Amino acid sequence: MSGLAELWRSDRVLRLAPAGAAACSALLPVAQVLLAFSYMDNDARTGLWSLAATGAYLPLHLRHVWYAAHARRPPAGVWTFAVMAAVILGATPLAGNMWPRSYAALVVSALLVLPAPWSYLVYVTVAAAAAPIGYALGLPWTSAPWLLFSVLAGSAALLLLVWLPAALTRLRAARELLAQQAVAQERRRLDDDLRRSLGRALESIAARGEQAGRALESVAVHGEQAGCAPKSAPAHGEQAGCAPKSAPAHGEQAGCGKVGGAVPEGLPDELAALADDSRRTLADARQRVRGYRRPSLRAELETAATLLAAAGIETRLELPRGGVPDAIAPQSRAALRATVTRLLRTGAVPSCTITVTSTDGRPRLELRTGEATETIEIPA
Repeated sequence: MSGLAELWRSDRVLRLAPAGAAACSALLPVAQVLLAFSYMDNDARTGLWSLAATGAYLPLHLRHVWYAAHARRPPAGVWTFAVMAAVILGATPLAGNMWPRSYAALVVSALLVLPAPWSYLVYVTVAAAAAPIGYALGLPWTSAPWLLFSVLAGSAALLLLVWLPAALTRLRAARELLAQQAVAQERRRLDDDLRRSLGRALESIAARGEQAGRALESVAVHGEQAGCAPKSAPAHGEQAGCAPKSAPAHGEQAGCGKVGGAVPEGLPDELAALADDSRRTLADARQRVRGYRRPSLRAELETAATLLAAAGIETRLELPRGGVPDAIAPQSRAALRATVTRLLRTGAVPSCTITVTSTDGRPRLELRTGEATETIEIPA
C-alpha cells in the first residue's frame, strides 16, 4: 500500500507541476500590470498599454511554459515566439519606463522555444538591453541596475520552475522504458529456456508421433486390401469382424493383420515410450511453470543495477563464479527494493557495489555505498 501511495503522490506531483509552473509564470506579468499604474512617471495611459500588451503576449508565453513543463516543444513555437517578441518590443515606448521588466518572460520563452545557440544569443541580448532601454524611457540611472537584476532573477526563477517538472517527466519516461526493457528481457529469457528444454522434447514427441501414425496408416491400408475394415474406424471394424486399431494383437488373431496389415515390430513399444515421454514433458512443464512464478534473483539484481545506473549512480554487480540461487524470497526481494528506492531518493550516493556472498552455505547480498554496507539475507 505504501508503494501505491508513493506512486500516487508522485503522479499527482507530476500532474500538478506544469500547472504550478504556468501559474507562477503568470504572476510576474500580472503584478507588472498592477504596478504599471503606480510607477513614477507612469499614468493611466501607460498602465492601459501595459494591460493590453500583457493580455496579448501572456497566453503565448504560458503556452510555451506549458509545453516545456511537459518536456515537449510547442508546435509552431518559433512563430508564436515571434508574435510575442513583436508585442513586447512594440509596446516598449508606450507602456512606461518599467515595461522592460516584461523582458523576463521574453527571454524565458526564447530559451524554451528557440534552438541553441540562438536562444542564448537572444537571452543575453535582450537581458543586457533592458537597463539601457529603461534609462532611455526616463528611468533614473540608479534604478537601471535593479531593472537588469529583476529581469535576470525573474527569468532564472521561472526557468527553474519549468525545468523541474520537465526533468520529472523525462525521469518517469526513462523509468517506464527501463521497465519495458526488463519485461522484454525476461520474456526473451523465458522463450529461450522453453525453446531449449520443452521445445526439443515436444519436437521429438511430434516426430515420433508422426512416424507412428504413418505406420498405423500403412497397417490400415493393408488391412483394407485384405478385406478388413480400416483400423481408423474401430466401430465399423468390429462390425466387420476385424480387430480395432488399438488392439493389433486381437486383429492378428482374427486373421486381418496377418494377410497384409501386420503391425510393425516394435510399434507398441514405441507408442508406450511416446506416452511416457509425453508424461515426463508435461511434468517438466509444470515444474518450470512453478519456477517461473518465483522471482529470479539474477533478474532482481540486474534490474536494481540498471535503475541505479540510470539515476547516475556508478553501480557494479559482483556475482560468485559458482552462480547465484535461482529464486529470491519475498522478504529479501522487498528489502532489496527498499534499499534501491532509498538510494534513488538520496541521490547523493556516487557509487554502489552489489555483491552476492556466501557464509556457512547461506547466500547473502551486500550493498556497499562508500563506507556504508547493508546486508540482506537470502534464505534457501
